Amino acid sequence: MRHSIRAAAIALAAGTAVHAQTVPSDLALEVVTNAVTAPIGVRAPHDGSGRLFILSQAGTIRIVKNGVLLPTPFLTVPVTYPGSGGTSGLLGLAFHPNYGHVGAPHNDEFYVVSMRPPGCTPAGTCLGSGPDEVLERYTVSADPDVANAGGTVVMRLADNSPPSYHNGGDIHFGPDGYLYMSSGDGGQESGTHWLAECLWKKPNDTTSTSCGSSAATPQYFLRGKMLRIDVDTRGATATDEMCGATPGQLAEYSIPPGNPYVGSSQTCDEIFLYGFRNPWRWSFDRATGDMWIADVGQVQREEIDLRLAGSSEPPYYGWHCMEGSLVFRTTEVCAPPLPPQVLPLMEYGHSGGRCAITGGYRFRGPIPAFQGMYVFADSCSSEIFFAKPDAQNQWSWSVWRDDANGYGTYSGFGEDEAGNLYVANTDTGVVYRFHSSQGVVTHVVTPHAGPGGAIAPPTPQTVAEGATAAFDVQAAPGYAIAGVDGCGGALTGNMFTTAPVVADCDVTATFAVADRIFADGFEPSAKSVR
Repeated sequence: MRHSIRAAAIALAAGTAVHAQTVPSDLALEVVTNAVTAPIGVRAPHDGSGRLFILSQAGTIRIVKNGVLLPTPFLTVPVTYPGSGGTSGLLGLAFHPNYGHVGAPHNDEFYVVSMRPPGCTPAGTCLGSGPDEVLERYTVSADPDVANAGGTVVMRLADNSPPSYHNGGDIHFGPDGYLYMSSGDGGQESGTHWLAECLWKKPNDTTSTSCGSSAATPQYFLRGKMLRIDVDTRGATATDEMCGATPGQLAEYSIPPGNPYVGSSQTCDEIFLYGFRNPWRWSFDRATGDMWIADVGQVQREEIDLRLAGSSEPPYYGWHCMEGSLVFRTTEVCAPPLPPQVLPLMEYGHSGGRCAITGGYRFRGPIPAFQGMYVFADSCSSEIFFAKPDAQNQWSWSVWRDDANGYGTYSGFGEDEAGNLYVANTDTGVVYRFHSSQGVVTHVVTPHAGPGGAIAPPTPQTVAEGATAAFDVQAAPGYAIAGVDGCGGALTGNMFTTAPVVADCDVTATFAVADRIFADGFEPSAKSVR
C-alpha cells in the first residue's frame, strides 16, 4: 500500500468546481518598470531603504529606487543564459537578515545562485558534464547601490549539459536564520537518472538506480532537493558528507544540527527535503514561517507543496515515483510499497495550455481583502491564480488573470518590506505591483539615535495601523544604551518594539559612556549623552 500524507490533495484540473476568491474590485497590476531583460523575481532587503532589487535571468541585478530604475546594475554575474524558455542564468538572490543594520554581523552580505558560464569560469573545471550551479556570497560597496565585484563560492552543484532546465536555484533565509535553496533534478525527462531520490552521490545515468552503486565519474548530488545550510558559521574543515563543499578544505558554511540526515552515513547533510522535479520558485510565509513550494511537473500535474513551520512530516515529496498525487513510475525502486511521502496541498493538470507552475507568495501586505491568499502563476498559459482556505481549511483557487501570451511569461514573484506583492513577466521585461486603492491606513515611525550608538533600520518606517515596528539598537564601543523611548514601546535586549501604532510617532535612542553606567551602580538618566 502506498503511504502518503494529505491523501485528499485538492485537484485543480480544468473543470474542478472551486469557490471564488474575494479580492478588491479594483485590484490591478501596476507597472514598476519595463526595462529589465528577462526579470524573474523581486527582492527587498529589510534595511528601510524602500529599494527593490530585480533579478535578471541574463545575469544582472537592477535597483528600483524612489520609483526609478537606476542605470547602473547593482551586480553583474557571468552566467550561462541561452535565452527565453529555460531555467538557467541568474536564478536566486537573498539578503542576509542583518543586511543594512548598523553594527550587526554580516550586515553587508547577500547571496546569489547562478549557472556558471561554459567551462565554469573562473573555477576552470566543471563538476559535471555542464556548467555548475553555484551559490556565492557577495558584499555591498561603500555605495549602497553598487555591490563589490567578485563573490566567494559557498556551494557548488554538478549539472548536465546543456544546463537549461530543472535547476531550481531560488534562495531565501528562513525564520531560523539558515539559508534555504531549491535545486531541480538536473533536467533528464521522466527523472530516469534517479537524482531526486538519491540522498548521496551517483553517476548521471540510467544504469544505476541506487546511490553510491557505482564509482563512475562524474558524480551528481543534491539534485531535486530543498537544501538548508548555516552560512554564518563558516571556516571549519568540510566533512565527507558536506556534498556541496570540497572535503578536507575550509568550508564557507556548516550544517544545521536539525537537518534530517545529520549523523547518518553516505547521505548529503545539506538535504532538508527531497523528491522534487523542479522547485523553480518558492517562498516563506512571512507571518507563519511556512514554506510554499511550487514544483514544476512533466506531463500530468503541477503541484503546490506546503511545509508547515516545525512540521514532523516525512522529508520525501514523491518525484519521480509520483507526479503530484498520481503514480508516475511503478518499476524498480518505485515499486510499492513506497517510502512515506507528502502529497501536494494543491495540484492542477495540463489542459488549457498549462504546463509550468511559478510559485508565488501568501499575501501579507497592505490590502485587507487580499490578506492570506496564496498567489501563483503558470508561465505557459500566462494565468495568475489566487488560492485561499475556507473555514474548514480546505484550499480552493480561481483564475484571476489570463493574458494568453504563451510560454515564458509570469516566471517569478517577490515582496517588499511592507508586504506588497510583485510579479515579473520574463517575456516582456515588465515588473508589476499588485495595487488596489482599498489599502489600509498607515503611519510613519521615525527613528532617532543620539551620539554613541545607532538604530536600525535608520530610516522612517511605514506601518499599517495597529501593527508594530521593531528596531535594533546598538551602542558604539565604550558606550551603552541609556534608554529608548517612543511609540509606547519596550526594549528587550537590543531590540525595541513599538506598541500597536495608531498615529505617526518617533523612537529615540540615547547612549551613555559605559563607565558612567556601571561605576557605583549609576543608572543612566535624562542627562546621559544624547
